[in-house]
Amino acid sequence: MTQGMSRPGQSIGAPVADPAKVRVLVMLPRHLDVPAWSERFARGEAPDLTPYGYHFAQGAGCELTYSRPTPTWTGLGRLLDKGFKRILGFDLRHVWAHRDLLDADRFDCVWTHTEYEHLAIGCVRRLLGRKRRFPAVIAQSVWLIDEWPKWSRWRRAAYRALMRDAEVATFLSPLNAGDARRIGLGRSVEIVEFGISLDSFPLVHRQHPETVDATRPVRVLALGNDRHRDWATLSKALGGLAGYELHIGSTSVAPQLVKDNMRVGSMTQAQVVAEYAWADCVVVPLGPNRHASGLTAMLEGVAMGVPVVIARAGGIEHYFDDSALSYFDIGDAEGLRRAIDALARTPGLSAAKVEAAQRQLTERQLTSEGFAHRHAALSRRLLGRENGPPHASGTPSGRRAPNPTGQHAASSQPSLAACDLLNPEKPHVRP
Repeated sequence: MTQGMSRPGQSIGAPVADPAKVRVLVMLPRHLDVPAWSERFARGEAPDLTPYGYHFAQGAGCELTYSRPTPTWTGLGRLLDKGFKRILGFDLRHVWAHRDLLDADRFDCVWTHTEYEHLAIGCVRRLLGRKRRFPAVIAQSVWLIDEWPKWSRWRRAAYRALMRDAEVATFLSPLNAGDARRIGLGRSVEIVEFGISLDSFPLVHRQHPETVDATRPVRVLALGNDRHRDWATLSKALGGLAGYELHIGSTSVAPQLVKDNMRVGSMTQAQVVAEYAWADCVVVPLGPNRHASGLTAMLEGVAMGVPVVIARAGGIEHYFDDSALSYFDIGDAEGLRRAIDALARTPGLSAAKVEAAQRQLTERQLTSEGFAHRHAALSRRLLGRENGPPHASGTPSGRRAPNPTGQHAASSQPSLAACDLLNPEKPHVRP
């Protein structure tokens, strides 16, 4: 399959020369197979047509080629493969398998999704020497800054050197972006806001009662397996209290935290959709982090028309202001419970929060389409082609109109909603 076609998921092929297009190599984590992902999307098992919705950049003047998956070796080779990756801290084998594509004669830009890929590109650049002209690299990082203080000064120096030639280092949060500027990573640093799929989670305009029915418990939903989920604070806030019913879609909750009013376990995507319709609010409990953990759960809750209560952590407030979300301080169980009670008992507050949040999501294009278009716009700026096709406007793509019922196709397969989509070791892991 050649580049620029409407079907996503192409593997490696000779780029089609079109001077009006930005030729992009999307270097995904090793486990992601784009054609297989697209098939899963057709079955309702994946949120976007391609991982993270990068295919939307084709509508912004880009020709995309996706990396192939790199299978892990078996037997002793598997131990060597994983050990090598762990020692280095990046996926050299995966990027080395694509080294012939790291050529400016074939591509204008390389987009990486995590540091596991862009650090490996920096290493390959040095292994191949200066004879080859490399494409511009947009080096997105997720956990790099969170892990940085744990590393030796030798590892930090090595990573700083490997990022030295990246044209721009991008981050999802102003916190880790600010840290990266102080550390001196990449030639420049920018925030590229994340977004979620409106194909799988279209904007739902549900009718909220003035207050929650006082004859039943307040229904609370929480989702995610991210390493920074603070289930202890959530359990302390609501566990065992008769006035609250808590459903948690996760496999990472410690058994001792589960109380009588809590139902905990993995959820299919169909179950997640039903849970959003059931919930009075979505809670995203977070511990300290620098990468805006909880983005996916927060954005999906907003899109599905459910008020969101979230810890003020990781720079998450960069995405929505206090008029849109209900914030509480990290580890503050009483503050978390007060925020839920305010939504349940204050007339009109839930509806007002949802209206403000959906307006801000739309205006700022906090969608996978917007995420892809921001990459396209940044690429054009790096290449001096700012006068190309416009990037994401303030209006969603319209592939699905706002859905007043909240009913849309959903799969009975294990859900992306209880996972962390950014974990390089797992196909479906949610931030």
